[in-house]
Amino acid sequence: MRQCNLTDQHKEALNPRIRQWILTMLVPLGGMHSYSYNEIVNDALLQALFNFDDPELELCKTELYAMLRKDYRRYCSQRTHLPDVLQRNVAELAKLVDLNTVESCILEFAVALSMDARLADAAELLSDLNTAKLFYSLATLLDCTETEIRTALSRDGSLMRTGIFNLRNFEHVSLVSKLDVLSVSFADTLYCGTVSPHALLRDEIKYSSPAQLKIKDYPDLSAHLDILLPYLKHSLKQRSAGVNILLHGEPGTGKTELARLLAQLNHCQLYEVASEDSDGDAVSSQSRLDAYRAAQHFFANNNSMLVFDEVEDIFSESSANFFAPRSALAGKNKAWINQLLEHNSIPTVWISNSIHRMDPAFVRRFDFVIEVPLPNKEQRIKLLKRYSKDLLDKKTLQRLANQEQLSPAVIERAARVVSSIAPQIDSPAQAMQLLINSTLTSQGHSTSEPEKKQNKTQDYDPAFIRADIDLAGLTAGLLTHPSARLCLYGPPGTGKTAYGHWLAEQLDKPLIIKRASDLLAPYVGENEQNIAAAFQQAEKEQAVLMVDEVDSFLSDRRAAKSNWEVSMVNEMLTQMESFSGVFIASTNLMDGLDQAALRRFDLKAKFDFLSTEQVWKLFIRHCKQLGLPHGKKALPQQLAAVEYLTPGDFAAVTRMARFHPLHSAEAFIQALSNEASHKEQVKKRRIGF
Repeated sequence: MRQCNLTDQHKEALNPRIRQWILTMLVPLGGMHSYSYNEIVNDALLQALFNFDDPELELCKTELYAMLRKDYRRYCSQRTHLPDVLQRNVAELAKLVDLNTVESCILEFAVALSMDARLADAAELLSDLNTAKLFYSLATLLDCTETEIRTALSRDGSLMRTGIFNLRNFEHVSLVSKLDVLSVSFADTLYCGTVSPHALLRDEIKYSSPAQLKIKDYPDLSAHLDILLPYLKHSLKQRSAGVNILLHGEPGTGKTELARLLAQLNHCQLYEVASEDSDGDAVSSQSRLDAYRAAQHFFANNNSMLVFDEVEDIFSESSANFFAPRSALAGKNKAWINQLLEHNSIPTVWISNSIHRMDPAFVRRFDFVIEVPLPNKEQRIKLLKRYSKDLLDKKTLQRLANQEQLSPAVIERAARVVSSIAPQIDSPAQAMQLLINSTLTSQGHSTSEPEKKQNKTQDYDPAFIRADIDLAGLTAGLLTHPSARLCLYGPPGTGKTAYGHWLAEQLDKPLIIKRASDLLAPYVGENEQNIAAAFQQAEKEQAVLMVDEVDSFLSDRRAAKSNWEVSMVNEMLTQMESFSGVFIASTNLMDGLDQAALRRFDLKAKFDFLSTEQVWKLFIRHCKQLGLPHGKKALPQQLAAVEYLTPGDFAAVTRMARFHPLHSAEAFIQALSNEASHKEQVKKRRIGF
């Protein structure tokens, strides 16, 4: 039994045309049979139709059916009209997107259905409709043939092609759901507003903000932009169809700013497809795509561009991870999405943080696919100066500029916050560093200060490395021929990573270190993408690339259990062969490396435990640094009894001494012995191997 719900709208007089539609739903289409009880209590819909003096009036079923049939015969023979505003607005939209008479009638009905609660209540009485019933119901309501309705609601019809109705329309659901128009604000504008392209899409398509960055802020993209800018200028002038640019890269690198800059340089209005509505709620991927389709038609005659950000939920494929999102929208409608990319009338910039899981069939349909990288150090300095103005002292500026993961968006946001309160705080520079470091840490990036990194080479001495090659001679050779693939292997702490730092300093090149945690990813294919990206970064920055724990990437393929393990090794070998700089791989587990990988290294250097002479000299050096007397004759013999020592052991004990002071050379030797006792070689000797 339907309950009485007399809202303000239910108390308003019914428009004659809407009254006809309600009565048609109730009588010819059978909605009145939902009132199946013998005694029926008046509800909001019946009150709107009959305006009973007694809102609590009870009717018998037979009496109600007779009243409805009588009213149907009385009103449905009359010539009626919808409100003038609705008819006028639909007529304006029909001119804009080329709707025919039947399509306009369907749209008028759908808007009224969305905006008039009484009409929606009547539609709910029809229960769920399949496609055939939908066509029959609309033909009856709108006095059209079913063929005309079917044609108007086909994929090729303007209502569907423009996104006014979305692709859910042919599920087995209610009439209200089947004729769900683009958005509430779209229906509201048509029902009682003033029609303009932007007014119709005011909640879905937003005016983009002016660009804050300039062409000079994208030096790494100069080659791309030299082609892209004239191409866009030509496309806008010729109104070319199917112009699409895909920008991808880590969050905050300035992809959206670049899209704004492209529009600004071409003197056209940029519109952004919104990711949230006016209430701040997230917009579904289907709704965003519908809005994009509508904008392509609504703004077709304007000098404009579109930007579609966060396209992962549109294009990204599902991964092998059980907990990952399922197939994206594009994967379910490939042919339709391909057509959308080939025939869009307005140039569009699509933005993604990652294209690793995008189907290559979609990627190839973009005119340009451009990775927007993080700025290099020189650019970071310029951006920090521009946004912070006079907030940063030189030391803080240099410290922040050394953060390789620092993006323009992080700089801009931190500077904006600190600038707004600068007069009220003691140290704006410290505040800005705090905000930036907090953001980088939350993103999973290290914020180690440059001074700490420099210590890796400050105390480094090749004399305390026991390698089976002449390291000084190797360095001299690389200065002459700075292209090599080196494999450094040996126990932990023997100085492999420290040598990488020292070598890069001697070659006057930056060092990029990648570990397993930096490159391994949970999704199939991303390991290979990360490996390729590391080599590309090193090539671009002319840096020495060092991959630590390389056994994670070059394990023997004969022992692989999954295809992805094999493809990861193949990718690493391919990148090694094509890399023109100095590549260093370090490992503690030489025996497990793939045989083909071993052949590709130009040189394999073993880093071993220190000799007795090296141990004593390094011991003397550290005793002097710690201020420990070391003249006792028994010390060399005591130290010689401690086996399997490395430079890393001395470094560990020295760090410990900062908070747990050593009071004698003997205590230093005991601390070294404790470090060595945890090693596999010492443990094996204890049990007789």
